Amino acid sequence: MAEKSDWASILSAFLIGVASAVQVGRIAPVATLLQNDLRLDLLAIGWLVSLITAASAVLGLAAGYWVVRAGLRRSLIVGALVIGVSALVSAGAAAVPVLIGARIIEGIGYLFVVVAAPTLIAREAAPKDTAGALALWGTFFTFGLSLAAFAGGALVDPLGWRGWFVVSAGLILLSVGLAFLSIPQDTRSEDTPTDLRRTFTDIPKAAWLLGAAFLGVTLLALSILSLLPTFLVQEHGLTPSAAGGTTGGVALASIAGSLCYGLLAHRVPEAGIATLAAGALVAATVPTFAEGAMLDQIIPFAAAAVFMSGLLVAQTFAAVPRVAGASHLVGPSNGLVAQLGSVGALTGPPLIGALVASAGWAAVPVVAAAFAATFLLLFLLALRAQPAQSPETPA
Repeated sequence: MAEKSDWASILSAFLIGVASAVQVGRIAPVATLLQNDLRLDLLAIGWLVSLITAASAVLGLAAGYWVVRAGLRRSLIVGALVIGVSALVSAGAAAVPVLIGARIIEGIGYLFVVVAAPTLIAREAAPKDTAGALALWGTFFTFGLSLAAFAGGALVDPLGWRGWFVVSAGLILLSVGLAFLSIPQDTRSEDTPTDLRRTFTDIPKAAWLLGAAFLGVTLLALSILSLLPTFLVQEHGLTPSAAGGTTGGVALASIAGSLCYGLLAHRVPEAGIATLAAGALVAATVPTFAEGAMLDQIIPFAAAAVFMSGLLVAQTFAAVPRVAGASHLVGPSNGLVAQLGSVGALTGPPLIGALVASAGWAAVPVVAAAFAATFLLLFLLALRAQPAQSPETPA
């Protein structure tokens, strides 16, 4: 915990996060070109999109230990460099195995970034700024995906998919240069974890509850955004391009929701924020996926649901330093939250897609209600179970 916020470090970590999220989304705008040039089928494209989150789903908790041991600045910069170099390798790939191998390695770098960055932000923010700084971090993923959609769509015609990959790699390497200049060198603390097994057992129950809550809200938010284009095409006759553009605009509401949490924190009780946001999210999904709904009804209500999910995501990130209980457990707790969130990201869209295929679109609000209630219950239990704060842990 810092006595005075180091906003240069905070913003540098945030920019690396955004540039990393661009890499998650850089495949989608050029999927057709990849299919044509490398003779990929849709299954291979799907793996290329999702493999970057696979390492987080498997190794997030362990990465939380490693980044604290290695140093947050070092982990952040090395992770981003791994992403950038892997993206450059992908740009020159002439065979599918090279492309997939580079994507897997890229996922390891991405894991280190998404664990080290919020931990560093929590460390460099003063107590009064912690909630706002972590709310800003909560926007990184949607911000990066939106930037990838717009930039990739604009650059694919003049540069091709290889040129777009080079530009995206340059973006993250530029963010590494800024971080190298802005973030101070790591200093070893007396409470740096020295034993992996003990670190796992020391993580409080509240952090496990928070991570489980985050799994639900991540699954819910990504499922809504992944199902919306298909819903608009199948039920309302939009072209795939129009449905994709509409969904991209709706996704931006998540950023507004995360920033809104920064304004509400310290003014409204956490339980009240979570209850109102979860309830509003469920209420908004009903008219979004209602039979016979018109577009001028669907779009604002879908944006409202995504807005609320963004608020809950920011609230989750902001709660990590509190539920960790001690500064040396913030990193492992962030890793745990990242891991369970990635499990939700990987499993949510196909599971809910299968449910819609069998039960119809009316099932979406029911699923939303179930997962929102699960998030709320687990989040409130995490707040109740959070350990007493040590002097160095942000409150």
